[in-house]
Amino acid sequence: MKVVVATYNQHKVSELHRIFQALDFDINLIAFNQTEDAFPIAETGSSFEENALIKARIVHEATGLPTIADDSGLEVEVLQGMPGIFSSRYASPDANDTENRRKLIYQLNSIGTASSPAAFRCALCYSDSVRTIITEGSAHGSIANYERGHGGFGYDALFTPSGNQQSFAEMSPEEKDSYSHRSQAVRRMSKYLSALNTDSTEVFEPDPIPLRDGLVMASIAAAMGSSEHLRMAVRLLTRSAADINLLYEALLQTYLFAGYPAALESLTVLDEEARLMGYDPQRQESPFDTERFLERGRRLAALVYPGVFEKMMTRLNRITPDLAQWMVVEGYGKTLSRPELDIVSRELCIVAVLAVLEREKQLISHVRGALSVGATPDMLNRCADDVTEWAGNQCGSKLRSVIEKYT
Repeated sequence: MKVVVATYNQHKVSELHRIFQALDFDINLIAFNQTEDAFPIAETGSSFEENALIKARIVHEATGLPTIADDSGLEVEVLQGMPGIFSSRYASPDANDTENRRKLIYQLNSIGTASSPAAFRCALCYSDSVRTIITEGSAHGSIANYERGHGGFGYDALFTPSGNQQSFAEMSPEEKDSYSHRSQAVRRMSKYLSALNTDSTEVFEPDPIPLRDGLVMASIAAAMGSSEHLRMAVRLLTRSAADINLLYEALLQTYLFAGYPAALESLTVLDEEARLMGYDPQRQESPFDTERFLERGRRLAALVYPGVFEKMMTRLNRITPDLAQWMVVEGYGKTLSRPELDIVSRELCIVAVLAVLEREKQLISHVRGALSVGATPDMLNRCADDVTEWAGNQCGSKLRSVIEKYT
């Protein structure tokens, strides 16, 4: 299988080749600058995924060959996620690896920080004449203000993955591959590519993920404000218009916990992705019936808070009768009682959102609520797995501790 890699970085090509080879995947990778069609590609996207997609499509159109594009970078917590998509050009548009590392070290020193939590992220996009496939990988760890090791490239000498004492640059290539963001993305991509028949004109469809996992992943992405993760969740879950409608319900309810902006942005992404996949969602405003909402809201809230609902409402009415009424009418009656999505799935999505937002008191309440309406410990632990994978160990660990306490 001959594939062009949309890069001028030979280090990336070599690493991709090594990872594919370790997976016994027969693929012949050629850097774009080794083709006669080579030209500079502007990375104009606002995310790793968008840049990978842009590069894959441009290079495929230029060469006519199947193309893989990698867009990856380092996100440093104390630098508010920088250098991010600018990782390869952090010091300047034409910066080399050494210059980029020096600038990062300077930035850490300038704010008096010797180290910081950080993550490498990779979006990998495959494009040919009939299909586009996108996968992602991430490696969490820490970044330091001094270099260790002489292997690897980019920021490897500054980054130590979680659970290890060596930097990426101190590891052998094979050791690095067991942790790296690029390796995770390639492993996922290889499963999809192995199913391709290059003589077929059928579009390859990855295996669907379990329904609730997909809804939870989408909710996590909405709470994180990550359109990149959300687009991935939508593509992984969607097989029909019915799936789009379930995603709509899961994302709509996030306004109750993450706010209107987060809900609106996530629903906008969902609408865009649905239309790209050939669906035309038709939305109509639900009739507003306060008495009906009040009745079904009280009924649902009593299920979620068995034995304590009346006591809770008495306390809320003493503090804020407005919010007490809104919680029952607006929250449980108008939103969470909508019949389009079952209450167990709703509660699991809520638990995931609250874990990401680190709202501990509400998290405890909704973990208990999820159990009350029929969620099992296994369902909650799967939810915690998704939170850990998509939002990090801190959020996942907090959720697990709550689950352990109440199950």
